[in-house]
Amino acid sequence: MATKKASTKKTTTVTKRVNASSSSSDMIMNAPIGALFGELIGTFLLAAIVISTQGQPIFILFALTAIVLTVGNLSGAHVNPAITFGAWATKKIPTARAVGYIIFQVLGAMLAFAALNALLGGQNPVANQLTGQAQKPELFAATQVTSGKEWYAFWASVLGMSVFGFAVASALRETKERFAAAYTVGGGLFLGLIIAGSTAILNPAVAVGLQAFTNLKGSDALWYAVLVQVIAPLIGSAIGFFVYDYLRRDVDSK
Repeated sequence: MATKKASTKKTTTVTKRVNASSSSSDMIMNAPIGALFGELIGTFLLAAIVISTQGQPIFILFALTAIVLTVGNLSGAHVNPAITFGAWATKKIPTARAVGYIIFQVLGAMLAFAALNALLGGQNPVANQLTGQAQKPELFAATQVTSGKEWYAFWASVLGMSVFGFAVASALRETKERFAAAYTVGGGLFLGLIIAGSTAILNPAVAVGLQAFTNLKGSDALWYAVLVQVIAPLIGSAIGFFVYDYLRRDVDSK
């Protein structure tokens, strides 16, 4: 009897483990599809707003808040490769999902550029205020980093993104009040953009949609664009996440 009971218990335990493993596999296979498209849609909307409003921080604040409320339950609404990198660096997201997020974020920004560019073709030419000649409307594009000021722009971008990353790391702990978390994310980006200045975009994916890496003048212009619009946000985001986690652990330990 004891042997049978032990055997039954072992079989039950193995069955539970198999079922749990199958359930986890199903979640891994199914959940990312919605999450990936959540990132694509969210980044599409964010890039479209940035282009349409010419990067005005106050509009981006409300836009990002709405985007987080809209797709946050699907993916967490990173909508920014730098934020995904910061979350990955602090072990809040697995590597495979982080890579998927970044790919779909860049696709979303590119689609926003393509869609707005197509819509722009249907608009009437506008008169140039200086010459009076009709000109074809052009999409808002990123400002090229001023020659000789590249490292200033780099550190400004690192600082601004550190503030934004810190805010997002804080918002990730807000599990009950969705609006509070969304407003924290939107407000964090607003503060980061104000601190970083007009050159920094604080979002490598949106930078692609803003043509930050094309039509550049100077042999080193592409390198400096990558430095300011990609490398600096990645570093800044990681700093913001790590600093928040360190301070939070210190608070929780007391």
